[in-house]
Amino acid sequence: MKRLLTLFLVLAAMPLSGGWDEEKNRIDYLLQQISQVDGVFVRNGTAHKPADAVAHLEMKLKRASDSWFAPDREEWTAEMFIEKLASESSLTKEPYRIRFNDGQSVNARDWLINQLMKRPPPHSTISIPVQPPAISP
Repeated sequence: MKRLLTLFLVLAAMPLSGGWDEEKNRIDYLLQQISQVDGVFVRNGTAHKPADAVAHLEMKLKRASDSWFAPDREEWTAEMFIEKLASESSLTKEPYRIRFNDGQSVNARDWLINQLMKRPPPHSTISIPVQPPAISP
């Protein structure tokens, strides 16, 4: 009985979401989306290649994760990553922007939220309808 109670308490204490591994996957998805941008990431008025923007945001995430005053890693979410690290300069508070090669410019925060909403749910399979072969009489 004591073991059953302990098991129940451990399971009850577990988060309902996928935990840090799932949130890290969601953050990695966002970084992958940035790396594939057909344009530049504008930070403090300076345009940066997508790969440089990813490296910068990975550095910010590592520093935040290692900081004594930041939430524990297990408490981070992709939404927190967007709001706290990927939306604006921590020094100037100037919003980050994405400027596409077609000239369109968007707020990085809005674009990242949109990308996160487009992400397929974990463990989902995307099925592509296949036309059944024609049956000849």
